[in-house]
Amino acid sequence: MPKQLYRVLWYLAIFFIIVTVITFTFGLILVGAAIVSLFGIYRYYLGRKRSRSFRESPKRYFSGEIIDIQAETIPQATNDRYFENQKKS
Repeated sequence: MPKQLYRVLWYLAIFFIIVTVITFTFGLILVGAAIVSLFGIYRYYLGRKRSRSFRESPKRYFSGEIIDIQAETIPQATNDRYFENQKKS
């Protein structure tokens, strides 16, 4: 009789451990989902708060001056055109 009792107790202990691990894992998944969703809500409201600054008139460049910067030339594209011209001639 004691062998059967020990066997049943071991099965119950293993079952309890498995159920505990599954419950703990599910709890971690729920906590992670809650943290991610709260972070998303925080970013959403932070973005709305920052977008108000774009609605206001700018504090600089009252005259409407636009600073124009010349574009860089990419050396590789220039070399490719040079070699294409050499092949044609």
